[in-house]
Amino acid sequence: MNTHYLTLASLGKNNWWRYLVSIVLIAFFWQVIGALPLMLLIVMVQSDSDPSTNVDLGNLRFEGVDSIWPYLGINFTILGMLLGLYFAVRFVHQRYLRTVVTPLEQIDWRRVLQGFVVFFTLIALATLVEAMFKPGEYQVTFDARQFLLFLPVALVVTPLQAAAEELLFRGYIMQGLGRLTSNKAIPIVGSSLLFMAAHLTNPEMAEDAYLVPLLYFLLALFLAFITVKSNSLELAIGVHAANNLFAVLIMDYEDSALPAPSIFMASSLDPINSLISFTIIAAAFYWIVFMWRKS
Repeated sequence: MNTHYLTLASLGKNNWWRYLVSIVLIAFFWQVIGALPLMLLIVMVQSDSDPSTNVDLGNLRFEGVDSIWPYLGINFTILGMLLGLYFAVRFVHQRYLRTVVTPLEQIDWRRVLQGFVVFFTLIALATLVEAMFKPGEYQVTFDARQFLLFLPVALVVTPLQAAAEELLFRGYIMQGLGRLTSNKAIPIVGSSLLFMAAHLTNPEMAEDAYLVPLLYFLLALFLAFITVKSNSLELAIGVHAANNLFAVLIMDYEDSALPAPSIFMASSLDPINSLISFTIIAAAFYWIVFMWRKS
C-alpha cells in the first residue's frame, strides 16, 4: 500500500471550519435526530398507565418492556451518528466514506470477516475458561422465542453500530488528528481517549470508576493500533462487531449498556478479570493475525 491510512484525510478539503461544521452535524444527527425513536419510546412507557412498565432516565433501564425496543432505540442514536458522519465526510470534506476505511479502491470484506472470526473465537474461549473457574457467576437465561426474534435484529443492527463507532473514532477522528502531526502515537492515543470519554455515561461505569474507563481506553487503543498496523479499518470493524455481538447474543451482564436476551447472563462485570482477559485476547489476536504465518 502506497498511501498511509492516517494521511487519507488529505484526499478531501480540510479547512478548520469544515471540522467545526462536521462536529456539529455529527452531534446533531447523533443526539437529536438519532435520539427521536428512543425519546418516543420513553414517552410511550411513561404515559402508558401500566404499573408493570417503567424507565429509569438516569441509566435508561427499561422495565416490563421487550428488550428489543430499548435495544433498537439506543442503537438508533449510533445509526443517526453514522448518517451524520456520511454527510460530513461526503459533502463537507468532499471525499468518499470509503477513504475513512481504506486507501484501496474497495473495502476488503475478507479482512472484516477475519477480524470478526478470530476475535469472536478468542472471546468465546476466554469466557469458557472463566466460567470453569467461576461457575456461580453465570446463569442460563436462554428464551428461545425471545432469542430467535432478537437474533436477526442483532445480526443487522449490531455490526452497523460497531462499524459506525469505528468510522467515527478510528476513522474520521484519528485521520483528522493525523493531519496535526507525523507522530502516530498522538492520533492513536487521542482518538482512544475520546472513545473512552464517549462511554463514561454507560451504566457499567458504576462497577468501578477507574478500571472500567481503563478497559474502554485499552480496547480503543488496541483497535487504533491494529488499524494503523494493517493500514485500514477493516480488522477493527470486525473486532468491534465480534465484541458487541458476543455480548448481546452469548454473554451479557445485568447492568449492561445494551440489555439483550443473551443465552447466558453474568451477575456483574468484574473489571479486573475483564482487563486481564482482554489483555490476553488482544495479545493472542495480534499474534494470530500479524505474526502466525510469518513465524
